[in-house]
Amino acid sequence: MPKKLIINGFSYDWGALRPRFRKVREELPLQMAAVAQNFFVDSFQRQGWYDGLMLKRWKPRKGETWRRKKKGRTRGNRAILVKTGRLRRSIKIRSARFQKIIIATDVAYAAAHNYGYKGAVSVRSHTRRQYKRVREEYTTKTGTQRTRRKKVVNSSHTVRQHTRKMNLPQRQFMGHSPMLDRKLNKVIERQMEYLFDHS
Repeated sequence: MPKKLIINGFSYDWGALRPRFRKVREELPLQMAAVAQNFFVDSFQRQGWYDGLMLKRWKPRKGETWRRKKKGRTRGNRAILVKTGRLRRSIKIRSARFQKIIIATDVAYAAAHNYGYKGAVSVRSHTRRQYKRVREEYTTKTGTQRTRRKKVVNSSHTVRQHTRKMNLPQRQFMGHSPMLDRKLNKVIERQMEYLFDHS
């Protein structure tokens, strides 16, 4: 291995560059993985996906439309794909090595939402409950009598196993995006500046 490297007319000492190469090799995949993970998770906040460099908003749920709120954010009655937050939390870095970076989700219905799905699905037998709100009297720590509304089961029935047709629109939150490429390129550029820094 030569002791000196000539890159774009600049001379570099290999002995000084070697530890920097090692550091970049370790840190670059971790930084790129973190940027990609945040980009995917932020789709739930943006309620859309960057198709090219333009934000393509997710299709609203049936019966809902986009409307503008006071702070300029547009959304429907409730954030799309966010109910318990399980899907959003499941997007994790599985592997971040120089050879390959893997960011994945283990939620079974993730692919159906990310790519869209049209077809029949099997619904298992389950119990469906209907709730109602009733007034309940209670005593506070100070001894005051008060009432509050409480949700209780009103009725329930068993739904038999059956199949139903589904037509889920694509609401992409993971995958390739030119906007993400831009962010990743900036990470790479910073690491290259560190690697070949003359100061």
